[in-house]
Amino acid sequence: MKTFSDLTSYNKYLNLAEPLHPLMDSRVCKQAIPNFPKTSDEIQVNLFKISLKKNFTGDINYGNNKYYTENGLMLFSEPGQVVSWDSLTFWDGYAFVFHPDLIKQNPIAAKINQYKYFSYEINDALFMTAEEEETITWLFTKIHMELLENKAKANINLILSLINVVLSYADVFYERQFKDKATKTVSVASKVKSLLQNHYSDFSKPVISIPTVSTIAADLNLSSNYLTDLMRAETGKSTSHYIQQFIIEQAEILMHQTDLNISDVAYRLGFSNVPYFSRFFKKIKGISPTEVRNQRIV
Repeated sequence: MKTFSDLTSYNKYLNLAEPLHPLMDSRVCKQAIPNFPKTSDEIQVNLFKISLKKNFTGDINYGNNKYYTENGLMLFSEPGQVVSWDSLTFWDGYAFVFHPDLIKQNPIAAKINQYKYFSYEINDALFMTAEEEETITWLFTKIHMELLENKAKANINLILSLINVVLSYADVFYERQFKDKATKTVSVASKVKSLLQNHYSDFSKPVISIPTVSTIAADLNLSSNYLTDLMRAETGKSTSHYIQQFIIEQAEILMHQTDLNISDVAYRLGFSNVPYFSRFFKKIKGISPTEVRNQRIV
């Protein structure tokens, strides 16, 4: 797999012009880009990228997920993202790519770590309303013009201030998207609960492992961070907390309604050893599994 850690080599691979600045580049796409590679095997890009894409043809893959649409969306990727594409002939929009060194000495670095959407997958993209798209387009235009007119002498603080506004708006827009999904689609908490119920549908034998946020997210075709943000918006609790509470409920059912000993309860729930199960249970409930078992009314 090819890896790109600087803008010059990345642009060269894409058959684009030299970056406008050594640490950042901005692109406006309104038509087919001459000589842009229509297909690409997986490549790893060790750069930050913020893009607004719409009306494109072809398939774009981020990791194991594919995206194809004519609707406008925003994508955010952090260093280390793996991407590939097939039959990509045209896309309309903006892209801002920058090296991690650009923000090392700026407070925006800490903010980016707080914005979970940089680690979202392609199917977690931000779908914008017409008004939201207009706002982001205006900001991208300002960034692009500053870079285009001044190139290496561009005002970095001004550009980072504009990027900070873009990210703040994106955070607000994602909150709107979470609420829209909660009201227009089947409850994500219901989907998570259904997966957990299926995981523990048969207590006649041990399950292989305890469910995790990553396994549940994968089953729902979402990234772990995006799932947790959806769960918080809907229930006020994290996915991890929801899973833990469900496991505890199943443990209490087994301890109150069966004669299984504590070790068998642990293995039936997917724990690899009893001490781990006991610590897990006591951390959540405040008492040990043995104490719960002793409370059972015979």
